[in-house]
Amino acid sequence: MREVRLDDQVVVLTGAGRGIGRQHALLLARLGAKILVADSGTDLFGRGGDPAPAESVAAGISAAGGVAVAYTGDLCTAEGARGAIDVARARWGRIDAVVHNAGFTLGGRSFGDDSLDRLDRLLSINTRAAFALASQAWPTMLEQNYGRMVFTSSSALHGLPRSIPYSIAKASLVGLTRGLAAEGAAAGIKVNCVEPVGATRMAENLVDSEFRTWFLDKMRPELVSPLVAVLASDVCPVSGELLVAGGGRYARTILGETPGWISDDPSPESVLEHLSTITDASHIEVIIDGVHASAHHAQLLGFVPTSPITVIAGSSPANRTP
Repeated sequence: MREVRLDDQVVVLTGAGRGIGRQHALLLARLGAKILVADSGTDLFGRGGDPAPAESVAAGISAAGGVAVAYTGDLCTAEGARGAIDVARARWGRIDAVVHNAGFTLGGRSFGDDSLDRLDRLLSINTRAAFALASQAWPTMLEQNYGRMVFTSSSALHGLPRSIPYSIAKASLVGLTRGLAAEGAAAGIKVNCVEPVGATRMAENLVDSEFRTWFLDKMRPELVSPLVAVLASDVCPVSGELLVAGGGRYARTILGETPGWISDDPSPESVLEHLSTITDASHIEVIIDGVHASAHHAQLLGFVPTSPITVIAGSSPANRTP
């Protein structure tokens, strides 16, 4: 069995003061990584701030013989997110992995009662923070010809009623993951996304029930961390993946396309008539990124490329056969 180690690897780990992030920090430190424990210490709903969680985790790692430093900047701001990368790079001279785990909830609300303000708040900690962290670490990873990024999404990417802003924010990480994975491939940068399931503070929102009791017992936060350790390490074999982890189960989320139906003279009526064929999932092509999607579509329509397909200037070429 191949060993997973992160000896002397510099990892910027957000949301590392509590819950799943704390478990990530403890495991990665035991595997030899130098950890920037980034956590502003907000409450479950992103309010306030407390340096104690980050400082406690960093102190615990150091006391156990590991290497860690706390960072308590506000990751909801571009300055705070980029500052985390700057501090780690200034202290240790490199950035090997970025694990963006920080997040909060705003509670459930029907769509008619929701607001742009709630969407903006969730986009700030998920999408904007992830983008800022990645953009700040990217030049260093390109120079190193090496890097790992792990973003934290959620099963909400499939759509979660009464949590539409949360669903939007978590789903946005799919595009970031797939795009960066394609762009970073030639530079040794691997980018993946995890959908964790764990009994954290957010589990407080579960209705008191038999399921809640089972969930709190089964979905221990530390069971997510082994997957993150693999994705953050130099032996990680995958990139652009959406992976589920929870309760000891590890799985892959697939985005795919059906072969569909083709017509040279479609009408609304003929499309309606053939919807069952269009949606037939008997044969699925797993889509890797947007370039692959365009190449797949073109090839099904009869286009046979003699050179790799480039959809937009600067995009990665694709020459995949359906």
